[in-house]
Amino acid sequence: MQQGTRERLWHVLYDFAAEQLPKRDKWTLDDIRLAYPFHRLFFSEEAILAARVERSVVTSMGQALYPSIASTIAEGRFSRVFTEYTIEGEVNDAACNMIDQIVTELRTPRRRRETPREPCHEDEVSDILNSPGGGRTNRAVTADLYIEDFDGGPLFVELKSPRPNLDVAAESKRKILYYLLIMDRKGVAGAQAYLGLTYNPYIEREAYAHSYTKQIMDMERQVLMGSELWDKIGGPGTYAELLEIIEDVHAHLS
Repeated sequence: MQQGTRERLWHVLYDFAAEQLPKRDKWTLDDIRLAYPFHRLFFSEEAILAARVERSVVTSMGQALYPSIASTIAEGRFSRVFTEYTIEGEVNDAACNMIDQIVTELRTPRRRRETPREPCHEDEVSDILNSPGGGRTNRAVTADLYIEDFDGGPLFVELKSPRPNLDVAAESKRKILYYLLIMDRKGVAGAQAYLGLTYNPYIEREAYAHSYTKQIMDMERQVLMGSELWDKIGGPGTYAELLEIIEDVHAHLS
């Protein structure tokens, strides 16, 4: 990671944390005793306060912090980097119907499925791109992070927390497949699309056990988690450097 990128990243993290920290002062321990009386049977007042603040901070992290980190890292390597970027193009109805069918089948509980479909990136893309016919329509999808000049072809990333609910996982899948369809119909080679999980609370990829993600996504071909995501965007070693910067910011805030 270039020194200039490290410095910009440091300020992104520091400024966000400095803005969020005052939220801790909005609740007093007396407030916690009144608001969460039963929780005190199991947790300290300080732990309850931390959990109460976490919900608000985590929402802001998803909306603002992660996209800012991702774009800052990407801009250190690429010149065409965008957040909340919309890609649109003309596609055919039969391919759109196939995407809807795939997502519907995958989100249906396995015990109720009439077909044995399991997440498989190659099969899904083949089924979609080889669905000719129908009328023509314009479709659009918006990327949390889009790197137009990424190595090998433009990169589309859905940035999410590591335990998305079923609706979020299904919508991410739909957007990934629509993006690949749009780019194919435009004749753009090498387009890449992933669900990017910003960290991995299970630590090891093999231990990842969130059921909705595994139900909907091809974990090997459609999901980047933790270090894989950040190293994909910034190059090998980016995640390790990011952790170092986080520790330095934490030390300055303490």
